[in-house]
Amino acid sequence: MAQNAPIQTINWEGAAHLPRNLATSKYKGLAGAISGTSNGVLVVAGGNNFPELMPWLGGKKVYYNDIFIYKNDPDKSLTLLKERFKLPYNLAYAAVCSTVKGIIAVGGENEQGLSKRVLLLTWLKEEGILKTTFLPELPFAVTNAALTSVGNIIYLAGGEDEHGAIDQLLSLNLNRLNDGWTVQVKLPQPVSHTVLVSNGTNMLYLVGGRKRNEGSTSTLYQTVDAFHIPSHSWISKRPIPDALSAASGIFYEGQILLFSGDQGKTFNQTEGLIAAISQEANPEKKEKLNQQKVRLQNAHPGFSKQVLVYDILSDEWKSLKTKLPVGPVTMNAVRMGDEVILAGGEIKAGVRTDEILIGKIKK
Repeated sequence: MAQNAPIQTINWEGAAHLPRNLATSKYKGLAGAISGTSNGVLVVAGGNNFPELMPWLGGKKVYYNDIFIYKNDPDKSLTLLKERFKLPYNLAYAAVCSTVKGIIAVGGENEQGLSKRVLLLTWLKEEGILKTTFLPELPFAVTNAALTSVGNIIYLAGGEDEHGAIDQLLSLNLNRLNDGWTVQVKLPQPVSHTVLVSNGTNMLYLVGGRKRNEGSTSTLYQTVDAFHIPSHSWISKRPIPDALSAASGIFYEGQILLFSGDQGKTFNQTEGLIAAISQEANPEKKEKLNQQKVRLQNAHPGFSKQVLVYDILSDEWKSLKTKLPVGPVTMNAVRMGDEVILAGGEIKAGVRTDEILIGKIKK
C-alpha cells in the first residue's frame, strides 16, 4: 500500500534552458527532440523549430542534430556539460525510451522525409563521451510513433507512414538483435501521437492519440487499451476524460501519469480551413479563408497544462490540482526516480519552449 500511495501533487520548477542551437543565430526552443537518461545524465538531442516565421506565414521548419548533455544536481537544477556531440543526421519526432543499455530513438523524420533507422545513445561515464550505435532498421519508415520497454524488449506502437496512421505493434529484443523487428499484433485502431507505457513486467498501456483522415478532420481518441503480453490480447480500460493527442507519459508505482496534450479543437478547426482553402476556386474567398486560418493560429490558446493520473488497480482517472507551468506536447517525459523531466516541446501552434521542467512527485 505504501508503494502504491496515490499521487498528491507534483511540484514543478524550471531546471534549465536548452542552449542556443549551434546551427542558427535565432533560437526558439525545440519540439520533437529526443530526451532520455543514460548512466545518470539527461540527453536532449535533435528536434526542430521555426527560427524565422510561423508556418502559416510561410516559415520553414528547420531540423537539428545537436546533442546536449546535462548532469542532474541535488538541488533540482541541471548543469549543461561542456562536451558537444552530434546525431548522425538531423532528426525529430522519433519514438523514444530509456533502457539499461541507453536511450533508443526509433524512426522519426527530417527535411528528407520519414526514417526507418534506429539509434542507441549511451553515455560512457568514464570516457565522458556519448556513444551512438545503429540498431536493426524498421521494416518501414515511421514518424510520431510511441516506444516503451519491458526488460530487454522494446515495443513500438503506431505512428504515421506516408499513407497515414499505422495499426501495428512491433518489438525488438535488444539481446537478440540479429532477429530484427517482430510484428506482434494489430493495435485496436490506427493511431499516431499516442502514449505507450509499460508496467515493467507483462502489460503495455496505449493512451489517446489521433488518426489523420483523408478529406476530413483528424480523429482524436479517448481510448485506453492494455496489451497483455503473455496472451497477446488487448483489454479496453476506462477512457481518459477528454480526447487527447501528442501528450507524454510515464509509469510510476502502479499509476500512469499523463502530461499536457492537445484536445484538438483548434487543430480540427485549422484542418477544416485548410481543406476549404484547397477546394475554393475564387481567389478572394480563398484569401479570406487564409486570413481566417492565420487569425485562428495566432490566437491559439496553448495546449493543456493538466496532469492526469490513472490508477491501474481501480481503473480510475483523476486530474491533479497542480498544473504545469506550460503545456508542452510532441516531446517525451523522462522519469528519474521520484522526478519527471519535460525537456522543451511545442506549447502552442508553431511555438516551441526552451525550458526544461523538473517535477517532484509527492505522494
